Amino acid sequence: MKVNVSLYNSETSDLAIMVDLLRASTTITIALNNFNRVIPVNTIESAFELKEKYHAILAGEKKIIKIDGFDVSNSPYEIQDYTDDTLILKSTNGTKVLENLGKNEKTKILIGSAINAKAVAQTALNMADEEIDIVMAGRHGKFTIEDCLGAGIIINEMIKLAIEEDIDLELTEFAQVAKMISSDYLIAKDLINSSNSADILRDLDYIEDIKICTLVNKVDTVPIYRNNEITKLEK
Repeated sequence: MKVNVSLYNSETSDLAIMVDLLRASTTITIALNNFNRVIPVNTIESAFELKEKYHAILAGEKKIIKIDGFDVSNSPYEIQDYTDDTLILKSTNGTKVLENLGKNEKTKILIGSAINAKAVAQTALNMADEEIDIVMAGRHGKFTIEDCLGAGIIINEMIKLAIEEDIDLELTEFAQVAKMISSDYLIAKDLINSSNSADILRDLDYIEDIKICTLVNKVDTVPIYRNNEITKLEK
């Protein structure tokens, strides 16, 4: 099984895992405990249209700031206080990556983060045929350390599972780098906490979000993106 790490987009027609550690991947994963589905959007206008159509909750941010008129920010901590059928989510980076990945109808798309790393790693190994591409959302198409660390945490879980299940993994150079920098969780957590994104979140009093986003293997929810919406993959 080939394991790769990409930035913003993917060329795979097999299986992709979108990672936006701070915060969309974590928000989506937490939200699916209280919502039946999450619909990602990339414009404020489409978010309000879907809110009217589905009587949905709106969550979203633009450059980390909560959007006026939305119920809640793109916040895994705040979203725990909401329960409904449908959540509409707009984020600066993660929802755009999902839109890009969704253009290839053959690609199976999961959402991964530190908080569901083992669960998404196991599901990816089960669902992929030949290749798993972990796609870092980044920021405005550029590399972010926290998404690389999130990818690496998932890869390290894959390696442990592959040993147990006698699966041969072939890590690309990008995947090897992500694996190495996240092999020590305490160091990885410190790196996430010292990232530019975490600094901005702290300045805006989203400290609880950072705490949640750095938890590892706390939930077994695996979000899957298909038909323009995200649902919890049934076991």
